[in-house]
Amino acid sequence: KIEPSAFSSGATVDSLIRDMEALFAARFASGDKKKALARLRGGAKHTSHHFSTFRTGMYLGLAIPALADGLYRSE
Repeated sequence: KIEPSAFSSGATVDSLIRDMEALFAARFASGDKKKALARLRGGAKHTSHHFSTFRTGMYLGLAIPALADGLYRSE
């Protein structure tokens, strides 16, 4: 949360926000302001990385012993 201060509130900032929302709606949402605002103010999406962590661990767990065995047998 941001503390209210002179640079984060006021008519100028509100005007800039409205202009930016209108521009975004016109360019990226085909003029649909409701859809544009949903994209802009959608909030943070919580994503988990459990599968990619598992996959990386599996690959490293298989690759490191294979590499060590290959180095041991090459001498």
